[in-house]
Amino acid sequence: MIPTFSIIIPHYDIPDLLMRCLESIPVSEDIQVIVVDDNSPGADTYLEKYLELSRPYLEFIRAPKNGGAGYARNIGLDHAKGKWLLFADADDFYVDNMYDLINAHHHSDADVIYFKKRSIHSSDISKPSKRSYIINKLVDSYLNNSDDVSIKVGYHVPWGKMIRKSLVDRFQLRFDEVRYANDIYFSVCVGIYAKSVDADRSILYNVTEREGSLSFGLFSGKFSPDELEVRTSVCFRAQMLLRENDIYVTPMLMRSCLLLALRYDRSLYKKYLKDIRSVYPSKMSAIRDLSQGLVFYKKAIVYIYTLFFC
Repeated sequence: MIPTFSIIIPHYDIPDLLMRCLESIPVSEDIQVIVVDDNSPGADTYLEKYLELSRPYLEFIRAPKNGGAGYARNIGLDHAKGKWLLFADADDFYVDNMYDLINAHHHSDADVIYFKKRSIHSSDISKPSKRSYIINKLVDSYLNNSDDVSIKVGYHVPWGKMIRKSLVDRFQLRFDEVRYANDIYFSVCVGIYAKSVDADRSILYNVTEREGSLSFGLFSGKFSPDELEVRTSVCFRAQMLLRENDIYVTPMLMRSCLLLALRYDRSLYKKYLKDIRSVYPSKMSAIRDLSQGLVFYKKAIVYIYTLFFC
């Protein structure tokens, strides 16, 4: 039997949290679960130690090298058989009625179906988090105002949505195989190429905030040496793709990266300001957007540095 759903989960060295994620997914021949281990230390003992990995309709694949979550997700895509693709991070998990929620939409004509999420702390799931706070606003905006552009290009994470596999296959979409922000360009491509989308106000997914995760450094301001450059490069490419497709939206992620670069790495800021017209109509429009909502002295820094040093 060909499954209706394929759920792809990249994993690296957090097996206990992976078990929590897997336990939130019902065992069903209708759901193909693909766990791609990114060459964790000790992964050769996982099948013996964690019985959940041997359950029916689950494929455990150990990647031949440590290539990051994008690399692992691409391996998962090569093994996916379902009509619909879903993605989960190993430290997150689904709500109790997840199968009922996704199965209610399996006959949809849409290419992508978006759901809401709950943000919590991984170590204490009763404690709310502000991670990815914009997601639920995008779903509400679409359902209230039919604003499909914002949800298509603003819902820039792969989890919390159902993606028609034929869409991914038709355009040969794959994740960036970089250490950070590997999912942004893929998610923007999915939104651009989707002919029709739909959304559901229901919460499908619990996204967690966890110290030590790759996204935690972005929130805390503690970056790895190349992290800011990789994130900025990915966001810049995604924004260029939007402009090439005549889609003009506020580049929120790129704006955040550039402001962080202005604060922590001004050579990186200058590098991307040289090509800013690939994203903004002019340097002044970029300055106005970058300085929007900032307090006066930070706004002054954006204007002065950009006008006189870039």
